[in-house]
Amino acid sequence: MNFIESLQDFVLGLPETIQFLGVALAAMVPFVENYGAVVIGSLAGIPIWATVAMAIVGNVAVIALITMLTGRTRDAVLARRDPHDTAAPVGAGKNQRVRALFDRYGIPGVTLLGMLLVPTHFIAVTLVSFGCSRTGVILWYAIAITIYAVLTGALMSGVMSLTGS
Repeated sequence: MNFIESLQDFVLGLPETIQFLGVALAAMVPFVENYGAVVIGSLAGIPIWATVAMAIVGNVAVIALITMLTGRTRDAVLARRDPHDTAAPVGAGKNQRVRALFDRYGIPGVTLLGMLLVPTHFIAVTLVSFGCSRTGVILWYAIAITIYAVLTGALMSGVMSLTGS
């Protein structure tokens, strides 16, 4: 059994009245995100509108939490840093690709395009490490997450109507 099937079994194993909360929890998992949670909820038989809404809530909630925690951690590290230290931060080379995308497209471009390639969790941490506005990261992720969840919901609605489910 793969991970997605395990999450779907988890959602189905919940009492019917709170299965939508399982969708929100699934949306918090990296690589599953909002679009995976929409698929899981749809296949579990939860109405598409409820699945989309809970996938958005779950994914935005975890991104907001991660963004705020990363921002506080960054603030604490910078407060303790020697202002005369000019060395590159540890791991700076790992984020060069995201940095190049950020320099070219800004927060909107990285959040909207990055979700196709890398889990939102990692990109949110990277953007905050660059010094981006936490509010801007959360706002643009809320927009991107909503777009992807609605598109996935529309796709699943079409697939479900074609298959007669």
